[in-house]
Amino acid sequence: MPIFEYRCETCGHKFEAILFGEQTPECPKCHTEKLEKQLSTFAVSKGGHPAAPAAGCGQSNCCMMNGGCDLN
Repeated sequence: MPIFEYRCETCGHKFEAILFGEQTPECPKCHTEKLEKQLSTFAVSKGGHPAAPAAGCGQSNCCMMNGGCDLN
């Protein structure tokens, strides 16, 4: 089931939406349909650890700053 990412052109809100069939997305904040579809990225995991983004995993003790991540 695809998840699409959007940015509202009216209020700037970023959100994700699951759409079925011919559904048209709308901003959950201001309810406009003036949306910009964002380039979605996906994570692939091998083994038991989730894939970490290249810029770090977001944890306060992330080791990406020190030359490597043990999640990869």
